[in-house]
Amino acid sequence: MTNRRDALAARREAMGFTQESFAIRLNVELSTVGRWERGTLTPQPWRRPRIAAALGVSLEQLNELLTGSTTVSPGRPQTAMPQVESASRFDHALVVGDARDAARFAHHINATRISSGALDQISIEVRRFATDYVSQPLSELFVDIRELRGAVVRLMENNRFPIQMRELYLAAGRLSGLQAHICLDLGHYRAAHTHADTAFLCAELAGHNGMQAWVRGLQSLIAYWDGQLADAVEFARDGVRYCSKGSIAARLPSLEARACAIRGDTHGALAALASAEQARARIETEDDDAGVFTFPSAKQAVYAGTTLLALGNRATAVRAARESSYALRLYQAAPPADRSTGDMLAARLDLGRAYLIQDDLDGLAEQLRFVLVTPQVRRTASIVKRAAGIGENITCSRYAHSPQARQIRMEITSFCAPPPALPPAPHAEAT
Repeated sequence: MTNRRDALAARREAMGFTQESFAIRLNVELSTVGRWERGTLTPQPWRRPRIAAALGVSLEQLNELLTGSTTVSPGRPQTAMPQVESASRFDHALVVGDARDAARFAHHINATRISSGALDQISIEVRRFATDYVSQPLSELFVDIRELRGAVVRLMENNRFPIQMRELYLAAGRLSGLQAHICLDLGHYRAAHTHADTAFLCAELAGHNGMQAWVRGLQSLIAYWDGQLADAVEFARDGVRYCSKGSIAARLPSLEARACAIRGDTHGALAALASAEQARARIETEDDDAGVFTFPSAKQAVYAGTTLLALGNRATAVRAARESSYALRLYQAAPPADRSTGDMLAARLDLGRAYLIQDDLDGLAEQLRFVLVTPQVRRTASIVKRAAGIGENITCSRYAHSPQARQIRMEITSFCAPPPALPPAPHAEAT
């Protein structure tokens, strides 16, 4: 049996709120406020600072209202002031009034304080999203990431504690970075750039060099797939000045190498690949982050394979095949949650393209056999672009008119076709 929270309802009414206006103030459903007051639902920790601020109470007083262990006066909180005997009524009123103002100021500040538990929960959720992003379809994460980012932004609106603000800015930056990744994978490059710019600003305000370096890598990645190769190189190079440790030190030159290779800068590509290998060798401890915020050796091998393929000769194609095969072995040996579907598809497509450069259509067909059965929900924009590129390579190859090549091109064309539009919803019959 649940206990009604009559004191909570009384406090809400004393502050001039109806249940409906209180729900609007907190951006929750009307039924949610009713369930809070009936005792059938307890507000989540990250939401409580906003509730406390609306009710004009501290977090401790709000917890008492929720547990029913005590009551808070229905009126606005008053601070008891010691009476000071003074010969001057003016001086007495001034002292008491000034102290009252200080108490109200302190109360307002305390009402914006976020509990350490709420901050920890936000960090846990962000880490979970970053980990799940590696292996789960985007559709399962987009809404949750968006909602948590909105909650973080609301917590930041009135917060006055610098240390907490830095943590909130960092969380907002990570969530914006995840949204940028989703937009990138969906092929919405302008939106991806916007989210990434926001992520960098948040990382800068948080004073977090590692996050700034990661976002510069993300901006390089977006620019690369958007065809802005010069920007992709510059973003990667600029990120180095923020980077002091961790796998991001290997990610940035790997991104630079791939963009240089597509631009035809063979020397720059090979030099950046060497820098990435040296950075990997210097990594002494594992990253504090997880999932998409890290750059594992398997992903580095995928990038190396793509870079070597872009250099466009048979010798580098052989090296590319070795890198792509190595990436696949690493991912297949990893726990399922760490197997990046996108990276494994990319490695297979690169490996197939390397076989094509070496005139091995059977090898290409074998790799495509794994790729072309990928469900539509897991086909990112970059994977579709890679597959379409192989189709173009086949058309320009010596095997362009062979039956096997024609069959492969047809299958790639079908794979790259956009999903069919959903039929319009039928109109409901009048009743």
